[in-house]
Amino acid sequence: MSNFQEELRNDYGYENVVIIAVGQSNISGFNTNFTANSDLPLVMDQFPSLPIRDQFYPYGQHKQIVFLDYDGNFIGEITLSFSNLSISEKNYMIDIIETNYQQSVLGDINGDLIVNVQDIILIVNIIMNGQTDSVGDINLDGIVNILDVVQIVNIILS
Repeated sequence: MSNFQEELRNDYGYENVVIIAVGQSNISGFNTNFTANSDLPLVMDQFPSLPIRDQFYPYGQHKQIVFLDYDGNFIGEITLSFSNLSISEKNYMIDIIETNYQQSVLGDINGDLIVNVQDIILIVNIIMNGQTDSVGDINLDGIVNILDVVQIVNIILS
């Protein structure tokens, strides 16, 4: 049995992967092969009359995994039997995710996927140099200032 969502989070750092299952056979396959023991989101639509099917039509036919970008545009698909994922199937899906989805962590100024004192130093330097780097605008108020430093400190402490 595979636990693909857990692998995406633990091995690759993808925290917000949402898998949407459409149809009864896909739901049972997703439950055992993708989300076993996972607390990540799983959206399921087993009834043809529910609106989620219209959102993904014509993609997502029987036993297909469909990949959409942030704007809902189709970027890839793979048909699976849901028995066990092969290495090549996993690699294909991971490649699509890594190619099309940027990882980011709120407060991570240097992009190392960790929020720590290095990020505080960098944001203080941004402020002292009068820069307006949007990556430092943690509270999204349009300016980089001491309030953003406080936000990073709160992220570290929580």
